[in-house]
Amino acid sequence: MGVAINPNEPFLTFPNDGGCFGCSASNSSGLGLRFQRHGEEVEVEYTVPDHFHGAPGVVHGGIVATILDEVSCAAVVFVEDQFVVTGELTIRYEKAVPVGEPLTITGRVVDRSHPKYLIVEAHIERGSQCLARSTGKFFVQERQPADAVP
Repeated sequence: MGVAINPNEPFLTFPNDGGCFGCSASNSSGLGLRFQRHGEEVEVEYTVPDHFHGAPGVVHGGIVATILDEVSCAAVVFVEDQFVVTGELTIRYEKAVPVGEPLTITGRVVDRSHPKYLIVEAHIERGSQCLARSTGKFFVQERQPADAVP
């Protein structure tokens, strides 16, 4: 379990989020995830709105995958200072992820040994219970923050 979000610490933002569905404050249809770094982890506290449900009361599986993908990319950007694209993402849905309840989402780079990609693990928890987790390969992009695609 990660460290609780501290409202006194600044939230991290991408240099140019391009209206990203997952993290952009300018995308009114998106998730609007806000990240904080705690050591080697990036964390989000988020309550998924009901309009992102699949079955009644349960977050749609694609939204769960999107949240895990977002925190994984953020872990690389804010811990490793590298831009990445998702090459592979494997998700294990442990329990139904509820809408309307506070969740903690954490991502961490776990393997830096490959020259072209990093392996990141992420998980979604409610309290101390893991609801979903992922492992992914995130391929490093050779561009500087100022060159980020709008």
